[in-house]
Amino acid sequence: MKEIKEFKVLLEGNPSAEALVSQEPLSFWGGVDVASGDVLDIHHDLCGENVTGKVLCLPYDRGSCSGSGVLIEMVKVGTAPAAMVCIEAEPVLALGPLIGQMMYGRSIALRTVSKEDYALLKTGAKITFTDDAICIE
Repeated sequence: MKEIKEFKVLLEGNPSAEALVSQEPLSFWGGVDVASGDVLDIHHDLCGENVTGKVLCLPYDRGSCSGSGVLIEMVKVGTAPAAMVCIEAEPVLALGPLIGQMMYGRSIALRTVSKEDYALLKTGAKITFTDDAICIE
């Protein structure tokens, strides 16, 4: 097991789930189907994958405040990722899950890590957030 000890918590939570890792930024608006959690963007390396209940790893987010609205709806209908790990995350990325938590009592844990630590993340690995680490099995 590997552990990432240096990270920034943007939204709290200690989920454990399968990782879905991308090397490309993703726009949730138009790029992800709210009803199913499927990645729809045909130009994205995760096209056809489902983000529901996964630890979604994106190097950066892409898009505008409309992506926050998509994430709020995904939290509402239960198709949201369990967590996200990014190298950098704009505040607007955290806004949707934060509002989802306030409105629906469910959220998406969100942490940022260094480029070097991001390279340790692999699709299919089990990722567990603890208070002190991101554990990779």
